[in-house]
Amino acid sequence: MKRTPWLSWRLYFLTIPIDVIVLLLSGDHASTQSNDFLNWAILSLLAHTSIAPFTLIALFFTSKINNWKSDLFALFTLGAIRGVAINVGFGILDLEPKVSSTYKVINSAISLPLWFVGIAIFVESRRQYQREFEAIFLRSVRNEQKSANKNLDSTVIGNRDPIKHLQSVASDLAKEIEEVINQSTPQINYAKQTRKIQDLINKELRPTSAQLWNSLTLSKPKLSISVLIRISLLEQKLKVTSASLFFSPYIFIGLNGSQGWKFAFVATLVASFLNIVIFYICELLHKKAILSRKTTNVAILSLSYFLPLCAILFILPDDLFWTDSVATKIVYQLFLTACHVLLLLGFNLYKLLGQQRFTLLQNFEQLIQAKEFSPISRDDLTAARDIDLARYLHGELQAGLIATNLLLERASTTGDADLAQHALRSAVDLLNQDHALVSQTRITSPQSRLEKISSGWRGIADVKFALDWIDALDASTLNDAIALIDEGVANAIRHAQSTTISVDGILTAEFLDIEIVSDGTKMTNNAAGLGTKLFDELATSWNHSRNGESNLLKFKIRIKN
Repeated sequence: MKRTPWLSWRLYFLTIPIDVIVLLLSGDHASTQSNDFLNWAILSLLAHTSIAPFTLIALFFTSKINNWKSDLFALFTLGAIRGVAINVGFGILDLEPKVSSTYKVINSAISLPLWFVGIAIFVESRRQYQREFEAIFLRSVRNEQKSANKNLDSTVIGNRDPIKHLQSVASDLAKEIEEVINQSTPQINYAKQTRKIQDLINKELRPTSAQLWNSLTLSKPKLSISVLIRISLLEQKLKVTSASLFFSPYIFIGLNGSQGWKFAFVATLVASFLNIVIFYICELLHKKAILSRKTTNVAILSLSYFLPLCAILFILPDDLFWTDSVATKIVYQLFLTACHVLLLLGFNLYKLLGQQRFTLLQNFEQLIQAKEFSPISRDDLTAARDIDLARYLHGELQAGLIATNLLLERASTTGDADLAQHALRSAVDLLNQDHALVSQTRITSPQSRLEKISSGWRGIADVKFALDWIDALDASTLNDAIALIDEGVANAIRHAQSTTISVDGILTAEFLDIEIVSDGTKMTNNAAGLGTKLFDELATSWNHSRNGESNLLKFKIRIKN
């Protein structure tokens, strides 16, 4: 899976309510009646809308560059544009700002990236967990197939309409090619056979694999947002110091323009200092086994609101604030605490995403095996077979037929009759297979599939493997790894005209890192298809780059200990 960008249309729309709330509660303007608040809400919507065309332009460039630096630069720029739009809106809606135009632009340029990056981290966390959780569930389904002998007969799968039709069309073409093989060599029309095989790929094979893929109904458990929030805020140590220090410049900048540096400094110091002190006191009680983890975190979150509020109401001098209203001070502290908690959520989700993900996923796997989630149904077993069949059709079968076509084209150019006969015979063997059966039995013999990949492209590309990592992997991980290799090799040959490809694997404690190095032309970013979906589903992360004259495709797969 590629990294989640910090700028996207999804994030643009998700930040609209944040924009409205922040601008309404901001202390850099004067609001005395409900009509003022309505106008400020309208202004926030207009300001957010104003950056839409610039977001479109920014996305064009960030999608090409595809790194965090370009995303962050674009967000700073969009934030500044939003600030300009707010300044223009002051005059249109007859609103009264309390800061200069320049200050508002700077404030907006800092604020907007915080919103986008924070939400992106949350979205990334949930999506990656869900994908790996689904992989664990699928592995459990396959284990259930083996242990309970619940495998459906391949004829049950093969008799379904799409597969039955594909099998029939493939068999008819195989018979036709066999008749061609029996003809004398000068009578063989290589171009005609190539065209027929390509038509089968385009009109039958690809639509069938896409139909299977898009109609999957695996009833995998969902990781709800509430589960991730609970785990992040209540079941692990909170990153209060990082969140407080990260948020302090935002508090100071937001208050300095409207209330002056003195109030901004005191408010920032009180908020940050008290949050950190509360955290260390509660953590000390937790280390001494006086408080549980959940109680500790609840105490930290609640005290981070009440203690600063008490300081504001009873300790700090009244003339330090812009208002004597107790209700306004309560809302002010509520806003600061809400922002602090949201930052804690973001930092802790990022922590889960990295350091503690493997432990958490192991816990999820234990829950599945203990059947604490809904039991694996017969429909799940069928869906798992559909997944394997779709991967087989899109991967091995399609790659084999494409290799046959390339060999036929070469035979047509060189006049090599033996090569043509070999290619046609390979096509017949592929087309005559019981595709439903092969898609299942291939799971049990993954090592032989690597040799099949290499031999399938023989005469077109030299594909070499380093296999010292194979024996240490479980069957499920190995099956996924080979499916990724198969697709990666096929893409290198089809899209970059590669003739030399090497595949290597590096095994660590938690991951298998696969590198596919190939020569050929530079790979381009085409529209995402089934191959991209396969990469996203099976790999924890993946990326493609150009290294000198070579293309480099990397996969990272989490292994099962």
